[in-house]
Amino acid sequence: MFKSAWDKLNAELYQQHPYYDSRFIETMLQYFAHDTVWLCVHQSGGVIDGMLLVQRKGITKWSLFLPAQAQVTPLLLQDTALLPQLLPLLPGFTLGLDLPCQDPAYSPLSCDPGTLQATVMAHALTINVNLSAGSFAEYLQRRSKKFRQNLQRRFEKVQQAGFGFTLHCFTKEAEMESALAQFGMLESKGWKEKIGTAVHLNNRQGQFYLQLLQRFAKTEQACVYQLCLNDQPVAMELCIASAKMLILLKTTYDEDFAAYAPGRLLLYLLLQREFECKRVQTVEFYTSADHNELAWADGARWISHHMLLRNPAVRYCHRLKKSLMNKKLSKEDKQEYTAGD
Repeated sequence: MFKSAWDKLNAELYQQHPYYDSRFIETMLQYFAHDTVWLCVHQSGGVIDGMLLVQRKGITKWSLFLPAQAQVTPLLLQDTALLPQLLPLLPGFTLGLDLPCQDPAYSPLSCDPGTLQATVMAHALTINVNLSAGSFAEYLQRRSKKFRQNLQRRFEKVQQAGFGFTLHCFTKEAEMESALAQFGMLESKGWKEKIGTAVHLNNRQGQFYLQLLQRFAKTEQACVYQLCLNDQPVAMELCIASAKMLILLKTTYDEDFAAYAPGRLLLYLLLQREFECKRVQTVEFYTSADHNELAWADGARWISHHMLLRNPAVRYCHRLKKSLMNKKLSKEDKQEYTAGD
């Protein structure tokens, strides 16, 4: 019941956003819901018009469920006026509800706190490429001359080194395990292996991505892109899609080939293919973009953290506490500078 209602709301509000798809949410819950996660449901006239997942965060605060594998969090609400009604209904005495990683293009929340007694903080600048705005050649013309020259030099460097390049795209459910195994082999050769965050088929992250890709591949909504130099895999990208967008989930590359910027070559070829396929309208990066990534972008927007507070008094106390902390930090910085001087 709730799974179909969740997907129905996602379709009505956000055109079946892949990050909000029940298959993505269900897989995250299966692998990363270590603490109790509550499903909050609101109905009007017997029709479900609000759904969100929350978990306790401290004694008097709750938060939307947000594992590291999700770059944005779903807030499936027909009306944001429902949010203040939720706080008194949560177990315990709740002063605040964190609403992290809200994408303004796919969220009912705006940057204006308005009457919700909320605070807003910019988190990450994400980017997208608009595939419906002409051809790939026209897309490249919208990039800077320096950008195009740098790309040309990268491809020439590969050719001068005697490498031929091939792009593979794995889309079938039966291909996902092999593709993810190759992804894990690349990631295990780099710095992520050293700090213990590399994806493997035999760890929790690897199993999460495998099951996720297999679930989306059943409806032809998953793909794994792979760039090979002389038949050797050097970069890979995990993706999921809806009818509207392709999301770049996770990238890896062989650090032994870093001098050839294999990740950027893969991105170029990936975008070229997606422009030709015309299967989606936009490619969403969901990243914290630096100036290099912004050079690829047709659009950029800030993912923001919101915090809903119980009433004006709590909001006043929160602002006062924050102001006092900022003054304290400013005073400490000044004393440290004086001592150093």
